[in-house]
Amino acid sequence: MSVGGMFGLFSRRENEGPGYDKTPWVFKGRAIYQLHPVKVEEARKYIPSNVNIVQFGGYTLGGWYLANYTESPATDNKKFGELVALAGLVWNPPTSCAWASQVYVSSKCAKKHGERVVGLPENLATFELSHKDLKRPFLEVKSGGKVIWSGWIPRERTGWRAGFPIRMDLPSLSGCTRLQPNLLNYWLDLRGKLSLVAPTCKVNVDESSPLYPIVKNRPLVSMLFEDLSMDVNPPTKFDARQTFKNVPLPFLQASNKDSSWSLLQYFTKGETLEGNTVTKSSAT
Repeated sequence: MSVGGMFGLFSRRENEGPGYDKTPWVFKGRAIYQLHPVKVEEARKYIPSNVNIVQFGGYTLGGWYLANYTESPATDNKKFGELVALAGLVWNPPTSCAWASQVYVSSKCAKKHGERVVGLPENLATFELSHKDLKRPFLEVKSGGKVIWSGWIPRERTGWRAGFPIRMDLPSLSGCTRLQPNLLNYWLDLRGKLSLVAPTCKVNVDESSPLYPIVKNRPLVSMLFEDLSMDVNPPTKFDARQTFKNVPLPFLQASNKDSSWSLLQYFTKGETLEGNTVTKSSAT
């Protein structure tokens, strides 16, 4: 893949596709995932109050995910760009997953599908690459006529430089939006080659950008996925109370409500959570 094909100019299309067809939905391309520490009180602005945030010392792990899909189920443009702002980690037994606070795509079909089916806060955007002759080309993401994110991204890596092969089955939570009010859970099967970006990607995000609260702190690590292939399964309804169950360490839990009930739930057996109270379950 050429540098130009890596993150080319993705423009808005006039035709809005009907959405994705057969499942699982398959995406192929390359992606960058950069982690930033985010204060829990900031992350809570984007994460539903009844979903447990994984935190340590008042912080959770947020950041951004940037992808260039060369193949996708989008009907208007198989190739499109995606930028996801991740507010923080939420507990999804038996592991955790990132919660998306904003999603920007260059495909109207992807936007429609994300909003109506997956319950994601989707926005249309353009992705424009420049300085292609440099060691790290410069990418600019615009939405609503404004630059919301820009940064220097690594060139494509091939051979042993692409990293080691990985395969992960990852859970995800979404929903609680106007078009999809339910909390949803879906799984994705991710395969590719993983390497680290050192130093981390230098990103420019203005204070007026919706992404600024998420990425304003110093990045922790930046991961590059080459030869990415991702199979995404349709979402199903999920009970938010599950996010407070089977947490290995109680201090990892964070709630903007009365946090004592979540800790009590952890230490009690044969009890269920109803609203903000803990009640005994009937013996069988």
